[in-house]
Amino acid sequence: MKLFFLGHMAWAYVWAVIVLAVISGGKRGGKLFVPVVLMLGVLPDIDLFFGSFGVVHHTFTHSFFFWLVIFAPFMLVYRQKSIPYLAAVVQHFAFGDLLVGKVMILWPFSMSYFGLNIAMPSLLDVALETAGLLLAAAIIIFNGDLRRLLSVDKRNIPMLLPFLALVASMLFFAVDWPIIPLIAHIWSRKLLTTIVLGHIILATFLAVSAAQGLKALKRKPAPTSKTA
Repeated sequence: MKLFFLGHMAWAYVWAVIVLAVISGGKRGGKLFVPVVLMLGVLPDIDLFFGSFGVVHHTFTHSFFFWLVIFAPFMLVYRQKSIPYLAAVVQHFAFGDLLVGKVMILWPFSMSYFGLNIAMPSLLDVALETAGLLLAAAIIIFNGDLRRLLSVDKRNIPMLLPFLALVASMLFFAVDWPIIPLIAHIWSRKLLTTIVLGHIILATFLAVSAAQGLKALKRKPAPTSKTA
C-alpha cells in the first residue's frame, strides 16, 4: 500500500466520473453507485489479507490484466456501463501506486515492478491524497452527488462499507506502522497531520451518508389516499 485509502477512494471517484463523462459525451445524466466505486478503489489491497498464504503485496491484484479478466463478464453484460467501475479499480495501481510505489502492473506477462517507489508518507504522497480529496469534493458538489448522498435514502446504506474500510485502514496505520506506531507522530509532523485530517473529513462524510440511509429505514411511508 503506497497511497492511503483516503487517496485511493478519492481518486477512484474522480477517475470513474471522468470516464463516465467521456463515455456519455459530457452529459450529466449518468450516475454511479458511489459506494461500489469507493470500495473498488481500495480492492486491489485485498492482497494484504493473504500474506500468510504467500501472497505478496503489489503483485497480481495490482495487475491490469488480472482485473480485465475479472471485469470481462460485467463488460459483456453491461458493456460501457461497467467501464467507469473498471477505471475505479485500475487507477489504484496505474495511477496512485505507480506514482508513489512499485507494482507488478503487467503480471502475468512480466514479473517486473514499475513505479517511482517514493517513501510513504512523502510530500508527493500527501499532495496526491489532498488533491484527490479536494477534486472529488468539487466534483461531488458540481454533479449533484452530494445532495443525493446526504439525503434520507435507503440507497445510501451501502456507504457504511467504505466507511468501515476507511476506519479499519486508519486503525491499522495508527497502531501497526513499521517500527513505531504512526499515532506517535500524528501531531508532530505536518504531513501526517494533513493525512489524518483528510481521513477524518472523508470518514465523517461517509458516516453521515450511511446514517442518512439507515434513517430512511425508520421513516414511515406516506399514507395513500383512498378514492371511492
